[in-house]
Amino acid sequence: MTDKPEFELHWDYMTTEIELKYLVLGATNTETITGIFEQKNIQFTYQEKLLENSYFDTPDLSLRQFDMGLRIRRDNEYREQTIKTAGQVVGGLHSRPEYNVDMEAYATNKFPILSLFPDEIWCAEQSVAAIQNDLIILFNTNFKRSTWLVIDQHKNQIEVAFDQGSINSGSESEQICELELELVSGVPEALFALAEVLFEELAIRPGIESKAARGYALYHGKLKQYCSESEFYICDLTTDSIASAFTLGLNLGLSDLQANVAGYLLSRSLTDLARIKGSLATIRHGFWLFEKHLTEQELVLRGELSHFIHLLAWVDNANNLQELTNKTGNYRKKLNFSEQLIDQLKIEKRRFPNTEEITEFLHSSRFNQLQLAILKMFLGRAQSATNGSGETRNDLKQFAQSKIQFSLGEISHEMKSSVNFNCEQYIAQSKLLYRSLLTGTWLSGLFDEEARDKFRHPWLDLQHGISELQSLWIIQQQLEKLSEPPEKLVRWQNSKVEGLLTALDNTKAMAIAMPPYWLESL
Repeated sequence: MTDKPEFELHWDYMTTEIELKYLVLGATNTETITGIFEQKNIQFTYQEKLLENSYFDTPDLSLRQFDMGLRIRRDNEYREQTIKTAGQVVGGLHSRPEYNVDMEAYATNKFPILSLFPDEIWCAEQSVAAIQNDLIILFNTNFKRSTWLVIDQHKNQIEVAFDQGSINSGSESEQICELELELVSGVPEALFALAEVLFEELAIRPGIESKAARGYALYHGKLKQYCSESEFYICDLTTDSIASAFTLGLNLGLSDLQANVAGYLLSRSLTDLARIKGSLATIRHGFWLFEKHLTEQELVLRGELSHFIHLLAWVDNANNLQELTNKTGNYRKKLNFSEQLIDQLKIEKRRFPNTEEITEFLHSSRFNQLQLAILKMFLGRAQSATNGSGETRNDLKQFAQSKIQFSLGEISHEMKSSVNFNCEQYIAQSKLLYRSLLTGTWLSGLFDEEARDKFRHPWLDLQHGISELQSLWIIQQQLEKLSEPPEKLVRWQNSKVEGLLTALDNTKAMAIAMPPYWLESL
């Protein structure tokens, strides 16, 4: 891994940030962080200051449309205007070109002066004069910044900044409590090593949004929505090799994981927690698919992913139980025939971890270590000159055809073993079906969209139906525990299972009869 910044721009007053951002949970303060450094014998110098920042754009967000952020920062009497241009955020690692201009000579100007920035940063479609004329203040961020300039034994310098304060836009406000680690000089590995030290002592998680992004959301009055129910495909027709396909999957998978973590912490929903498990499973599946193209050291990470998937194995059952006990659930009216059954289901539900325990888990050192390891693996592969190893897009497509054929062959063979499946047989196939669909998540984006979606639709319906069958199976298991199960409820449950099994048999027949979309010519 090189220690050069990814962006090689050459203005004297431009810098490129390479930093890790983390959101802090709990009652962390400056004394806590200072104590960590002292305990670990880490050399540092400390300072603190109050920062007031005003962020600007036009009413139609003409800067934001080009992923540009504009601010004026006041530090005591010193004022500086800054513009950040488009960059990259991967797994909490932020890298963005940044241009700073001292505004001491323009003390009377409350707004930035865009002409002070280099002309080359602007796109041809942007009218600098028009943007200047239309600038307004969107939001402010005011916070205390405590900084430790850390110098390690190899003379790498890292600035650790702890920000506490608020984002304000009109009458709306949001708390700031975050930690940033910026590489001042040296190699990125030093940045990661210091982060690992902090993982051991602090409850933190990667921050996927900057203060500015949170401010924009506040300005619009929008509730953050991190999770998406729509399917996404990792590889597409622009993916050019087997190696780059896996590297791309690490990036997208990590981003999806961290978005789902943020979504869960906002909603505390078991559905969003299940998405976290799904993100982990998607990443791990890539390690199975590309196993022969990875080193033994890289494959170690697969075991760590399995560890966390196992810890979340209970989530699907908890989701089913929540649906059954929810007053607005699909089956709740029928279940009301037995208060004893409802009470029994609620007892089962209480056996699972609570939201506080889940929050602690998502901020734990080991979970942070996992995400950082994925990030380091992605960066190492992305920056390796030999990543492609002479492979072509045709090699990738042949690889994808082979993997999809094998995966669909497995599940199709099992599904063809009988025309009619019972409840246990369908539930037994759920893991194999899930793995087959994950293979599609990774590789089916390389093929014709219409044919792919037509093929996958009945298989996805089958997955959804099996999930519903699992809920009905839970009811049956709990009914069998009752001393006198209500006859009406038993008849209803049996009827629902029979009807669903018939529907699943029809869907199964349709799925296994679909023509393969992946055997198109190269």
